Amino acid sequence: MKYTFLAIFLIINTLAFMSCGEEDETSPGFSFNFTDDVVLTSEEGAQTVVSFVSALEWQADVSADWLAVSPSEGQAGANVVTLKALTENDTDRSRTATLTLMSGGVKQVVSVRQETSDYIRLKQTTYQVPPEGGELEIEFSTSISSDKLRVLGNGTWINQDGPSRSLTDYSLVLNIDPNTEVKSRIGYLYFVKEENKEQIILATVTVIQEGNTGSESTDFSEDGEVKVLQEATEGKGIPVILMGDGFIDAEIKDGTYDEVMKKAYENLFTEEPVKSLKEYFDVYAVTAVSKNNIFGYGYETAFSCELEGGGSTLITGDNHAVISYTHCVEDIDYDNALAVVILNSDEYAGTTYFGFADTYNQRMLDFAIAYCPVIESLESEYFRQVLVHEAIGHGFAKLEDEYAYEEQGRIPDSEIEKTRNLQSLYGWAQNVDFTDDAERVLWHEFLEDDRYAGEGLGVFEGACTYVKGAYRATENSMMNDNTIGFNAPSRKAIYDRIMKLGVGEDPAYEAFVEFDLQTDKRPSVYSRTESGKRKRFARPRFVGVGTFCLK
Repeated sequence: MKYTFLAIFLIINTLAFMSCGEEDETSPGFSFNFTDDVVLTSEEGAQTVVSFVSALEWQADVSADWLAVSPSEGQAGANVVTLKALTENDTDRSRTATLTLMSGGVKQVVSVRQETSDYIRLKQTTYQVPPEGGELEIEFSTSISSDKLRVLGNGTWINQDGPSRSLTDYSLVLNIDPNTEVKSRIGYLYFVKEENKEQIILATVTVIQEGNTGSESTDFSEDGEVKVLQEATEGKGIPVILMGDGFIDAEIKDGTYDEVMKKAYENLFTEEPVKSLKEYFDVYAVTAVSKNNIFGYGYETAFSCELEGGGSTLITGDNHAVISYTHCVEDIDYDNALAVVILNSDEYAGTTYFGFADTYNQRMLDFAIAYCPVIESLESEYFRQVLVHEAIGHGFAKLEDEYAYEEQGRIPDSEIEKTRNLQSLYGWAQNVDFTDDAERVLWHEFLEDDRYAGEGLGVFEGACTYVKGAYRATENSMMNDNTIGFNAPSRKAIYDRIMKLGVGEDPAYEAFVEFDLQTDKRPSVYSRTESGKRKRFARPRFVGVGTFCLK
């Protein structure tokens, strides 16, 4: 919010003072010492003050809904009112309004002007091009001088010829390379103003290029087919059901879908303890044929997934549709199943939904849905890490996040109460606590156990996205920034859940330790990742309400 102050020297009218017993004959009126317009900058919330002298009581009003005045009335004497812009002026010209001061039958009108902001006017924001590519023209207008305007792209297949200009109108010509892949691709052009060594994005153009066989399915015959990727050799079999969103028929026929499902299956079992307890799981892949392989408005996919973007990793999807596809696998324990939806996108994102409540039978289900794209590529370490974090950490074990954001501050009491209920009633969120007492914290047994002295265990403040009032067991972990494996409390929570669902046991602490000390707990890092590329993580979504029929 910016403030502009007018330096106004008050000129006070000569008022007639009455001698004792004389009647007051003061007339209404206002005094100013400036004649220019009052000016506001272009930002929403921009303010300025107007000072004046009124001989009598007065009222104030403004003529436009984008402008506010405060106070709107006052007494005789020296006064100040504040004018505030309620919205940004994002037009290509300044806009005007009036401030009217009224006292008795006298009105004083003051002109108010809000300056225009830097702007980009796009003829359209989304362009679709055919697989063969070719020339694409982007038309726009701007108030920014050419020496400060840059147009940047994120796709090497989008090439600029440079803009031609007529006054404030531009025509940017692009050359789009042919798309030889089946999958459609999306690129972005960013219109950037360079100022004081900073780059400010003012507008974005989306360029969508179809795959070379088209981006719309016509053959849905393989929809709902089930492939068994693994059968449990221990216990009764804990079901994991993989499915994909945004895959068209051509990508299913050429083997792309199966390749993605196989890699997702492999990635799920790369960290301890699931790496050593893999044989307790039944793993299935269900084919889901989408109409389109692009996500967003105007396109249809099997599970209607949407990526929030804008620095967020949030994914939304049609959970009911996912549940219906789990029914393609027969004779499994649906209440305790884990559904994993892999998006046909290379975006960095991931979100898990758990806490499905069967209100009809008044019970909470262990069922969960984890959404994760093919981040960067099938072999990317980002894809593996985020999938493990979301599907195994949040989805299977119901672990909480162990990272924190400065702006979150202290965790509210309501959040603490909610999490403690999940801990006590269902055994979830065993990797965080709300006390820094090493003798009472949930993982106190590990802190007292010399066998875990080398794992960097302690009580570290910052968890559940809050910097204060929530605590985690290690400085870093798979539930923090994904770059290393699960810490000891998280491994125990996963182990306990496998034993409970797989063989119906509630293992003691020593049973876990005996198993854990025999495993190689080094993280399965295939390639180094750069933390600077990571976006802000989205917290898991607790569904909680509604009736979900999983049978």
